[in-house]
Amino acid sequence: MTPQLAYGRHRGPAKLKSRRAAVAVGLYLDPDRGWTIPLTRRPHALRHHGGQICFPGGRIEPGESPREAALREFEEELGLPAAVYRVCGNLPLQFVYASDNVVTPVVCVLHKPDEEWKPDPGEVDEVIALPLDGVLAQSRIRPMWHRRTVHAAANPEREVAHIRFAAPAFEYDSLRIWGATAVILDQLAQCLLPHRARSGRDAILPSWPGDAASQADASGVRTFRR
Repeated sequence: MTPQLAYGRHRGPAKLKSRRAAVAVGLYLDPDRGWTIPLTRRPHALRHHGGQICFPGGRIEPGESPREAALREFEEELGLPAAVYRVCGNLPLQFVYASDNVVTPVVCVLHKPDEEWKPDPGEVDEVIALPLDGVLAQSRIRPMWHRRTVHAAANPEREVAHIRFAAPAFEYDSLRIWGATAVILDQLAQCLLPHRARSGRDAILPSWPGDAASQADASGVRTFRR
């Protein structure tokens, strides 16, 4: 599958030698929030995407599949293994110009973790539990203006420039989620919303074995009902 052009101001195609990466688009059922997506906020000091809200993920190592890479990175960043109930498939590839990565989003349904996340402080400032309803309730993502500060290479404390640019984004509560993460969330919503409109239910997702709150529709897809 060929990735689309990069989002935002660059709009360029991926290079032949662009790095390959994968992210885990995980969903688990929280008794209070319903279907929930674990996201991370990256430390501000990181060179690429510092301070941004992202999916757990990273580089695909030689010999790895996107699925293997996404789940490995999930465990490394969040400190707990991804207790996968089902891997649903991949969303379209995303080309991220700033880091020169072609990203495979791997969608998987997880069992809710039995303990608190143990994030790697070198990669994660905080773990964010984003309700799926908050994503599905959004209208399509829209361009928003962002401001980026450029620091001197020899002196990271010294600001040398400020860049203002537009990139796809949406806001949920106090969170601003933008860039590739916003695009991937939008694609996830566009996959789920047609089923929601037809069924009148929240989302079409695999159910837990023996879950009395779910039932199969005519197509055999298990549908969670609250």
